[in-house]
Amino acid sequence: MLAKLTKRTVEAVRSGADDVFVWDSELKGFGLKVTPKDRRVFLAQYWAPNLARVRRRVTLGTFGTITVDQGRAAAQRVLGRVANGEDPAADASEGKRTAKEATVALISAEYLDETSAKMKSRTSSEYTRLFNVYILPALGRKPVVHVTLKDVAAVHLAHRKQPYQANRVLQLLKSFLYWAETRGYRARNTNPCRDVAKFPEHERERFLTVDELAKLGAALVTAERVGLPPAPEHRKAPRNEKTAKHRPRSADTPFPANPYAVAAIRFLLFTGWREQEALTLRWADVDMKRGAATLPDTKTGKSQRPLGAQAVELLAALPRLEGSPYVFPGANPDAPLREIKRVWCAARHSAGLGDVRLHDLRHTVASFSVGSGHSLYLTGKLLGHTRPETTQRYAHLADDARKAAADTVSEALSVALNAGTPPAHETPVTPIESGRRAHAHK
Repeated sequence: MLAKLTKRTVEAVRSGADDVFVWDSELKGFGLKVTPKDRRVFLAQYWAPNLARVRRRVTLGTFGTITVDQGRAAAQRVLGRVANGEDPAADASEGKRTAKEATVALISAEYLDETSAKMKSRTSSEYTRLFNVYILPALGRKPVVHVTLKDVAAVHLAHRKQPYQANRVLQLLKSFLYWAETRGYRARNTNPCRDVAKFPEHERERFLTVDELAKLGAALVTAERVGLPPAPEHRKAPRNEKTAKHRPRSADTPFPANPYAVAAIRFLLFTGWREQEALTLRWADVDMKRGAATLPDTKTGKSQRPLGAQAVELLAALPRLEGSPYVFPGANPDAPLREIKRVWCAARHSAGLGDVRLHDLRHTVASFSVGSGHSLYLTGKLLGHTRPETTQRYAHLADDARKAAADTVSEALSVALNAGTPPAHETPVTPIESGRRAHAHK
């Protein structure tokens, strides 16, 4: 059937037992299909380029969702591509097949490879870990185009006992699916992560007291001189009775810890640096005379850090490993110390500080700085913060310091004010007795 397609024409076509086609008399290849269920769909029909007598059809949209004029414009775009030698229907079919094969596991590798060039290596490693541990086991086999709100919510909810980690996984999934949209693996504006609410996060601020620092210091000295037994989470239980029977007695004998690991823990407490900032520190970046260090690549970019007298003294006493550029070298001279977690956990357990994290040493430095009367600005510079709002979390400590200062000042003023006041009578004088004494003097 051939007719000029208009709104009136489209509405007038009656459905039948089979599909009914009406082709536009003005634009060859533009047509309407009316299904037996009365669904009206606009089409573009053409002969496939470079193929003998192969007819193709491309669905443009449903009447009601798009107008006749919009359908005609879409048909013109498709037919224009055909005139340029393209085959839009074949391309769409290939796109659907590719989307089906484009699983989360396959496309995430492309995503990590592309984004790793734009982020720090440690961040890239963390993204890879989150994919391998949390995302791929749940969604790895699923095509990216089929990841739904239900899928994302299930992954997020499964780790609700670790709200901070669950929220990081959700944020990574959101970034990944948005990237998939920009690369054509998903339709635009279909990211389901937007409708998943994050779990509440409570910033933990654990500060070591003077007494707790003394216990930690004693534990570090013991670790350095004679060694400490491993913390419970790092103790290896015998696999069976046979291995337990033949376990050598020396297996549980403590031995002195790596002196560089112990020194690194003390250095973190003296400076408030992040763990990796300290472990990757190079001698070339340390100025012992000025008491300062230049960190070329931190979480916030290049950073100039002051070094307190105790930190400088610690570095001066630290032996340098020949051939290694690192202040805290690892077993391989070309690499820094990889981690200090085992030594830290053993010292923490020995000191009875099981709830203290290594990062809490950074909070402790901040608390001592603010508690000593230093401003939030100076404390932020000490910790390497680039934004004032990051240091603002310690504002309540500044209030405590100001309150303590106010108590001290007011007490001193009170003592001075009362210095000339005569001592009070041992027996209070009543108003009647005062009157009698006044009458007696007349």
